[in-house]
Amino acid sequence: MIYIKEAILHIFDLNSNEPIFSFAGLDLTEKFTFDYLHAMIEKVEDSDNMKTGILTENNPLNQTFSTIPTDFIETTKTLTEKFFSITKLNPEIPPADLLFVYFTLDEVPQLGLFKLNYSDSITHYVSYEEETLTNQLIINRSILPSARQAIQEGMVLNLNTMEYHVIEKKHLIDELAEKIYYFTELFLEDKPQPSLKENISIIKKAVQKTSKAFDDEEFQVLADTKDALVHSMTEENVIDNQVIAETLYGDNHAKKEKFFEEIKELGYVDRAPAEVAVAGPKYSKQKFRLDNGIEISIPIELYRDPDVVEFINNPDGTTSVMIKNIEKIKNLF
Repeated sequence: MIYIKEAILHIFDLNSNEPIFSFAGLDLTEKFTFDYLHAMIEKVEDSDNMKTGILTENNPLNQTFSTIPTDFIETTKTLTEKFFSITKLNPEIPPADLLFVYFTLDEVPQLGLFKLNYSDSITHYVSYEEETLTNQLIINRSILPSARQAIQEGMVLNLNTMEYHVIEKKHLIDELAEKIYYFTELFLEDKPQPSLKENISIIKKAVQKTSKAFDDEEFQVLADTKDALVHSMTEENVIDNQVIAETLYGDNHAKKEKFFEEIKELGYVDRAPAEVAVAGPKYSKQKFRLDNGIEISIPIELYRDPDVVEFINNPDGTTSVMIKNIEKIKNLF
């Protein structure tokens, strides 16, 4: 159960490129504020882009984070100064406000830090010129994301164990002349494990490279890979590369060796936590795009049922797809 104790918002001033600190917390008696804070926490925890890491004992931010329970407001100012000192020197990083939330999850103290990127929106204002009231349109360039919108960067930190969950995005850092995950690499000064989405992408690339090396039919192997991924996530709540390899390659040791070589080189983390629910609805279907423009979407539980669908390899090297035992067709126009 989540219990929110304190929250505060620090603003990035677009005119001065400096933070405007708040000296008091948000009003937690306002229901929309309370709901918004819960939504921000869930956006990190329920994302397949979420990465996991643990700050080491010698991490320079450990001492700062340790004062959150006793000096929340001043500590968030210190963290904001460090964060904005990075973003204001790198114009590709979108300007934003920083939202801090001190809460407990099942009585364990946690800190949420959420970067709320600005967006433009049109609004009205009333002007008086020569005693004439005029309604005008203006652009507000500091609109924050709604509770329903996705956020690109945010973190939830366990203040007891210093384990964190983070979602982030690469941006160009001028000093380095390259795009990096500045949130973790420069602000947290740490490197988390790959996210569920990144792990799945790594497996996909490794399977594609293995298929190419052995001239396998890529669409079929990728379909089998998706099937194995869903099975592993459903049964064990992890992605087990051994299960994936056994499912795809059986006793073919050469293919297994190539697959393991590729995922190691790409940085895959074996048996990292993974859930189908977090991975999203796209993993519930097998989707194919044929070279003639036809697209097919098959529920994953029906994909291996020969009474429902069959892929037929023709003597001329083409493939036919047969959909069977259809009683009714509905147009989804």
